[in-house]
Amino acid sequence: MEQATPFDHSRRIMDLLRGYREARVLISFAELGIGDALADGPLSAEAVADAIGADPGATARFLNAARFLGLVEQDGDTYRLTPLAADTLTSGGASSVLNFARREAAFYRRWAHLTDAVKIGGRPAASLQEEQDPNWVRDFTLALYDTARIAAPGITAALTPFIEGLGRPARVIDVGGGHGGYSIDLARRFPDLEATVFDLPPVIEVTREIVAASGVGDRVSVVAGDFHQDPLGTGYDLALVFGVLVGEDREGSVRLLRTVRDALAPGGVAAVRSHHAGRRGEPSLNGALFDLQMLLSTRGGAAHEVADTADWLREAGFTEVETLDLPAPATGILLIARAPA
Repeated sequence: MEQATPFDHSRRIMDLLRGYREARVLISFAELGIGDALADGPLSAEAVADAIGADPGATARFLNAARFLGLVEQDGDTYRLTPLAADTLTSGGASSVLNFARREAAFYRRWAHLTDAVKIGGRPAASLQEEQDPNWVRDFTLALYDTARIAAPGITAALTPFIEGLGRPARVIDVGGGHGGYSIDLARRFPDLEATVFDLPPVIEVTREIVAASGVGDRVSVVAGDFHQDPLGTGYDLALVFGVLVGEDREGSVRLLRTVRDALAPGGVAAVRSHHAGRRGEPSLNGALFDLQMLLSTRGGAAHEVADTADWLREAGFTEVETLDLPAPATGILLIARAPA
């Protein structure tokens, strides 16, 4: 194998340094609404500019860059969406992540404060400016729903043996469930399953809209509360704990897991998703970068190691802790644990 040269090393570093440019084009493509502007068919750059309220010359230059990223194709003076962009960056795309892409604009700005976060050992005040936007909670919840709709079928498949093994209709508590997407998918798969999505009041306002449009709103209920201090209820067969432990330190995680244990029926199952973990729970680049995201965004949160989370489940009183690799397109690991019988 040919050894890398100093020039190869510098090229690699420069390519990494310039990665922000491609990400910014994707974000602006979503923010400008170009996908929806082209959703009905090809348009000239001038027509696209008119549809999105932008400068024609700058729009043409932007579309040229989008073409090299595989988002549009050019045919003479007109541009049309590629299947990639049509599926993901339009409101009606089959795998739309449009809300997610728009949310990344806020995180793009937040990451500018990474140097300060490393220096002070926590989130800088400036990194939270975006959260002052009155639309922050709504936009953030809808962005997470984009990713949940993609991952949910794989998670439902992984949980199916536990639900079918009950031999009766399951009751599910979705702790900090936000958008409710995972509960919705479970309710669609199991017509007698009932789920409760529990989250903070501002989030639940958005959850209600999503659940109302889901077609399973008669079996997916929403409850506003703070899981740090409010009871979750009792007698649940399955608790979903997705995306909440990353905002907690060790003590907070164990405390929350004890609250979850108390909400379960004897022998009930807690499912904790570690979405940032690599296959078989191994460390990964995604996990390392997500850990920095938590440094920037939370007080004490982190991308916890799967082994640590398993230990915390046992400390909280759970037994039979096991890990499951999630089938694609879902990512990460599910930790499954049982409340005492």
